[in-house]
Amino acid sequence: MKKSKLIYSIFISLFVFIIFVSCSHASAGQKHLVFSTCEGFEVDKCASIWLIKRFIDKNAEIKFFPKGETIKEGILFDTPEAKFRRYFNMSTFESLLLHYNIKNAKAVHIGKIIHDIEVNTWERKVMNETISVKDTVNRIILEANDSKEIIERCNSYFDALYEE
Repeated sequence: MKKSKLIYSIFISLFVFIIFVSCSHASAGQKHLVFSTCEGFEVDKCASIWLIKRFIDKNAEIKFFPKGETIKEGILFDTPEAKFRRYFNMSTFESLLLHYNIKNAKAVHIGKIIHDIEVNTWERKVMNETISVKDTVNRIILEANDSKEIIERCNSYFDALYEE
């Protein structure tokens, strides 16, 4: 009886050790995506950063480069040469939704608001929330002291909009 308890204890200890080692190794080697864009903020870029952090990679690093500088690292977004950018019929946010196959109904709804702001510029606004979202995000951009604060406040705002 005593010998079986000892073997059982050794087995459990070994099992816990293997789980611990495999988990710590996985997190140490895990790489996060890097998304790169040019400096400056507007609603589509702020919403896209929120979408990246919420649905694509919550630990993604967002890098900013001076306008006009050739960006050679990361996944480009919201720049003229990026795959993920505003097109005549699609916002940057929507191009990310499409590429990453994000079909979450609330994210798609926010995408329609961003489309209304960024693409539907000269037409009558379709979504009820469009003016409020545009004004709120632009106010955050104007009032914030730096890029970090803009991102934090905009991410909180879009989280709240998402939860409505």
